[in-house]
Amino acid sequence: MKIIFPVVGAENISVAYLSSVLKKAGHTVKVAFDRSLFNDMQYFSVKFLSRIFSEKKRMVKQIILEKPDILAMSVFTDNYQWALDVVREVRKQHKCITVWGGMHPTACPEEAIAQEEVDYMIIGEGEAPFLELVDALEKNTSMKNIQNLWYRENDGNIVKNPPRTLMDPKDFPPVDKTVYEKFIPMKEYYLTVTSKGCIAKCSYCLQNFLWNWEKEQQIGKFLREKNVDMVIDEFREMKSRYGIKYIDIKNNVLSGNKQWMDEFLKRYAEEIKLPFRIMGHPLLFQEDLAEKLKKAGCHHIQIGIESMNSDVRKNVLFRNESNEQIKKALDSIDKAGINFSADLIVGLPGETENDLIVSVKILSEYKHLIRASIFWLQYLPSVAITRMAIEKGYIDGKNEELINKGLQNNYLSTGSPMEADRMRILKTYHIIFRLLPIIPQKIVNLIMNTGIYHIFHYLPFQTAFIIAVDVFVSYIRNDYYAKWIMKWYFKQIWKHIMGKIETISE
Repeated sequence: MKIIFPVVGAENISVAYLSSVLKKAGHTVKVAFDRSLFNDMQYFSVKFLSRIFSEKKRMVKQIILEKPDILAMSVFTDNYQWALDVVREVRKQHKCITVWGGMHPTACPEEAIAQEEVDYMIIGEGEAPFLELVDALEKNTSMKNIQNLWYRENDGNIVKNPPRTLMDPKDFPPVDKTVYEKFIPMKEYYLTVTSKGCIAKCSYCLQNFLWNWEKEQQIGKFLREKNVDMVIDEFREMKSRYGIKYIDIKNNVLSGNKQWMDEFLKRYAEEIKLPFRIMGHPLLFQEDLAEKLKKAGCHHIQIGIESMNSDVRKNVLFRNESNEQIKKALDSIDKAGINFSADLIVGLPGETENDLIVSVKILSEYKHLIRASIFWLQYLPSVAITRMAIEKGYIDGKNEELINKGLQNNYLSTGSPMEADRMRILKTYHIIFRLLPIIPQKIVNLIMNTGIYHIFHYLPFQTAFIIAVDVFVSYIRNDYYAKWIMKWYFKQIWKHIMGKIETISE
C-alpha cells in the first residue's frame, strides 16, 4: 500500500522508524513536509510571518496528486489542529484511509477518535500495530486482534482493542532517514534518539502521562535503551552514507545507566569522533560525567533547570534535585569546558519575580553558558501539572477543553492563557535571560540590583526584540544548533521566494 506521512515544522523521528518497518514489509512510504516557517513548533513562533510563508496548501496539493491509500498522522498536541485541517483538505479531492497515532491520541483518545477525520487510531507504541493494520487493510482481514488499535465500525461503534506489551530494545527497528533527505541536510545536522522513555517523571511533560499510563496497563518497562552496539552501528552507517559532521542525541536525557554511558562514551570517542549534543538532567552530573563527555567530543549540553525555586520544582514540577545539586552540575559542566544551554519554564504557579532574579544571577556566573532557553508553561493533556491546575482552579472547564483540542499557544509562544500584564513582565525576563550569555556577571548584577532591566517592560515589540536578540546572541556565542536552524531558515525562505519548495519525499 502507499502511505504518506504529513510532517510539520521539523523532522519527526517517530515517522522515520515507522517508515523503516513499513518499507521492510514491501509498502511504499513517503513524507509530505510542511516547513511551517515561523510556526515550526520547534524554534520560531511569529504568526504574521507564518501566514506569509505558509506551504500547507502546496503540500496538500502534492498529497492529492500522489493519491495515497493511507494518510498517516503522527500527532502531538501542538499539531493536532494542523493534522485535522490537512485531512479535511486532502479528503475534499481524494478519498483515503486515515491512521492516527502519537502522544496526543494516546493522551486524549476519546477526543481524537470522535473526529470524523480519524478512521483508525493507534495508542501507545506504534511500529508493530501499524504494520498489522496496514496488512489487514490490504488483505481485508479482521482487526479485532490488533492490540493498541482503536477504530470506528460502520454502525459508529468504537472498538478499543487492548494495549500490547512494549517492544524489547533489541527489536527497535533501524531508522529510515531517506524520507527526510529532500528536506534536512543530514551532513550538517543528524538527529537521533537512543532510547524510549525517560529517567524522570516531570509533571509538565507528556512522558509523565506515558509513564503512568504504561504502568497502569502493566505492559512493560518504561525506560528502554538501545544497546551500545546498535547506537554505534547507526552512527557509523550514517557517517558513511551522509558524511555527517554533527550529531544531536535528542533523548529526554542521554542515559541514567552509568555502565551504558561509560561504554558508549568510550566507544564513541574511539569509533565515531564527531561533535555531539545531548540533553541532560542535573542529577546525572554528580561525579566525573562532564569530563567523560568532554573527552568523548560532547559539544553542547542542554540541561533542564526549569526553576530555582526548590519548592515549586519539587511540589509543582516533581523534580527532586536541590539547588545545590543544580549548581554542582553546572559547575562541573563549566569546569569541563562544555558549552551548555539552561532550560527554564516561566509562568509556573507559585514562582515569583524574585525567583527569576535569582536564576538570572546564578546563570550569569558561567562562562560556558551560551543560551538560557525560556519555555512558557503549556498545560498538556492528562499530565500531572494539568490535573493539579484543574483541582486548584487555575484552569476551568473551557480552558481544559482548549488544552485537549490543542487550541492554546505552545511553549515557544506564550504557553497557556495568563493575564496580559503578567505576560508582559515575563517577556521582560525572557529578554534578560536571552542576553545573559553576552553580558559580564558584574554588569548583570548591576542591572538586576538597580532595576534597570524594567526598561524592557515598555518595549513596544517585545516578541520581535526577543527574536532579534536570539539571533544576535546565537552568532556571538557560536551556538551551532541555533546557527544551523537560522541557516536552514534562510535557505527555505529563499526557496519559497523562488518557488522551489519541495514538499514530497522520493
